[in-house]
Amino acid sequence: MTPDKPLLPGATIGVMGGGQLGRMFAIAARRMGYRVHTFSPEKNGPAAQLSDCATAASYDDEEAVTQFARSIDVLTFEFENIPAATIAWAARAQPLVRPRGAILLIAQNRWREKEFLFGAGFPVAPFRRVASAPDLTSAVEAIGRPAILKGAAFGYDGKGQQRIDPGTDLAAVWSGRKDEECVLEQVIDFEMEISVIVARGPAGATAVFPVCENIHRHHILDLTIAPARIDEQVAKAAREIAGGVAVSLDLVGLLAVEMFLKRNGELVINELAPRPHNSGHWTIE
Repeated sequence: MTPDKPLLPGATIGVMGGGQLGRMFAIAARRMGYRVHTFSPEKNGPAAQLSDCATAASYDDEEAVTQFARSIDVLTFEFENIPAATIAWAARAQPLVRPRGAILLIAQNRWREKEFLFGAGFPVAPFRRVASAPDLTSAVEAIGRPAILKGAAFGYDGKGQQRIDPGTDLAAVWSGRKDEECVLEQVIDFEMEISVIVARGPAGATAVFPVCENIHRHHILDLTIAPARIDEQVAKAAREIAGGVAVSLDLVGLLAVEMFLKRNGELVINELAPRPHNSGHWTIE
């Protein structure tokens, strides 16, 4: 199959990752007539149970990754924290990777993600890169308090995050962290978190799902309300931002854009997820 031709039912979609998002992906794909082959270090995981084939191997196993990639017609992902080398190995054996590996590399690192969004002109909270105790001190001086210190890699559901308030001991904060690289972000006084899921094809055709309102409990998504209880002008702006991010990334595939709605009506992008997203569970019904 060439990149400009549609992937027809009967083809095999390879999915890196074996969790519950992969499981839901497999259910939807198989209903449409596609075969699904998952790759995950976990044996008999949620996605493997609903897939036609399942490879259980380490992401560091080049031979297993290569064999997996040769057996599929297109590669996609159910989460973005896949090692860069793994993506490169797979892409050599199966060039059709959706979304492309470069997008995952941006999304799996908060510093690269913020730099991309800021450079492309999208609204983000003030931020600074932090790689040392002196960096943290200067970043707090530049951004002010309160602020949130986040690990640049592998953080989700509030993991690896610390709030810095007036009186917080910066030396103690940094000495207690194991991250080599962090991002300090200004705390946003927001009314709610919303998210927009965008699907974009190779020719640029785009579908934008209704804006969702996300309610968290202990930093974990607990409830999604769709459509969000927001003014239509705000919803339109959110859809335009999400669509613009997809175009700027030259995305082919799926992208979730999480945003904060500030109390003054402005929108600020929080995170990107180039994959199925928890706030989109309702779309499979």
